Parts: sequence; C-alpha cells; structure tokens
Amino acid sequence: MKKLIAIVLVAIIAVSALSLAASAYAMPFMHWKDFSDMPGNSHRTALQQSFIRMDGLVTKSGTTNVTGTIGAQSRTVVLNSTTARQGSSATLVWTTNTSRAISSYKTRENFTYTFYTANLVNASVASLNVTGTSFFLNGTWNVYQVSTNFTITTNSAGDITGFNRNQNAVALATKAYGELKVASSGNNFTLTITGVNALTGQVHVQRITTKMFNPFIVNNDDGVATVTKADVASIKSAYGSSPGWGNYDQRMDYNFNYKVDICDLATAAANVNA
Repeated sequence: MKKLIAIVLVAIIAVSALSLAASAYAMPFMHWKDFSDMPGNSHRTALQQSFIRMDGLVTKSGTTNVTGTIGAQSRTVVLNSTTARQGSSATLVWTTNTSRAISSYKTRENFTYTFYTANLVNASVASLNVTGTSFFLNGTWNVYQVSTNFTITTNSAGDITGFNRNQNAVALATKAYGELKVASSGNNFTLTITGVNALTGQVHVQRITTKMFNPFIVNNDDGVATVTKADVASIKSAYGSSPGWGNYDQRMDYNFNYKVDICDLATAAANVNA
C-alpha cells in the first residue's frame, strides 16, 4: 500500500510540474549535489551528518519596506573521508503591499495581488560558521514578479462558495548567482542575487542538529523527527490558500506553485511517520 501511495504521489506531482513548467513555477524541493554518491552504493556508510533549518521574515527589498517570509534548509552527509553529499532548499515570498500581507484573510471582494518570489535553482555550497556568518548558502536563483487576479463567488448570505485565480509571472532573474548569509548572531539575514535588490530580514528560527530529519515537517518542534498528523492538519487548514488570500505558508507549498493544494497535502500524508 505504501508503494502504491508513493507511485500515485509521483504521478500527481509530475502532472503538477508539467502543467506549471511553462511559467517555471514548480521546482525541486531539495537540490542535491554529487548525486552519483547516492544509495545504490550500499558499501557507503554515512560517517557524519549535519542539518540546518532557518525560517524568517523578509522586511526589506533594497530600501523598500516589504513583508514576506523565507525558508531554507540544508543537509550535509559525509560518506567517507573524501565523499560528501549535500542537499539544500531555499524559497522567499514577499510583497510591497502594505495593506495585505502574504498570509491574509479571505476577502469576499474580487482583487488583484502582486508578490515576488525567489527560489534556489541549484545549490553550490552550504557552510556553517563562515567568517561573519552562522550559515552561508550560495548557488543560482530564479526571481519572479507574480500578479494574481482573484474572482470570488459568494451566496446571498455573503459566504464564500468558490474562487478563481489567474496568475501571471514575469521573470526578473533566471539562474542568477546569489548568496544567502545569516549573521553570526543568528538574528538577521541578507540575500544578494545578481540583477535584483538585496533582500534582508529577521531570523525567527534557526536550528542546527546532527540527527535525522525529514524536509516535509511543518512544525519546528525540536523533539520531533518525523512528519506527524499535526503537520498534515496544518496543511489541511491552509488548503486552497495563496499569497494574499488565506493563511498561506510557503513551508506547506512543496512544489512551490504559489498555492497549498492537493499535491502538497498528498506529499505530507505520504510521509507521515516516514
């Protein structure tokens, strides 16, 4: 049964990725280096591993005040004295709209919402305690400006009965070099990407550990190492949300298509207690 669920899940995600490929929305959740050193080489045994997870708030784009969120995580596994495998993921979503945050109430009126995204396309190096930083991550990034037209349907009592969203994305930078730096104090971060304004903000969670991890965990409970029913319930409560409409959380948007949908719910459900 677990294998069947996995096959169905892969099919769902593949369809989602193909339908969004023209706009370059869907991206891999984790970006692995040295993929050839993956399981299949059964004689390789991990000698050491480290994991870092960082969540924060985006507050500035250049000198402009913005509101938004950032999520980044990276794992390094040392297989032997000369072989290491590393995977990293990082996404940012922000807006200059001061009247409607990324996570906002579901309005009953039609509206247009503009937000921006930055997504790590290919990670190069992830390091801890580089001079002046507690966490350093570089690689290539895609940056988009996304405009969404929301059409809301209500009944005679004013209750929301349906909605439609039409998104249009414009590339501001594609496969551009960028560096994410978390200050040695761990209190703030800076992301510089070639061709776009630097993004800065505050770190509210930074966790470094050597134990096993699951990238699909939503909560930040340090005592939990697996996806739980609580994670699935959190995604269910955000189901149907998008930036600017509903309690959207980028940690729940695994395929990064700017909405929490069936693919995200199925992904979390398939990884419960995994």
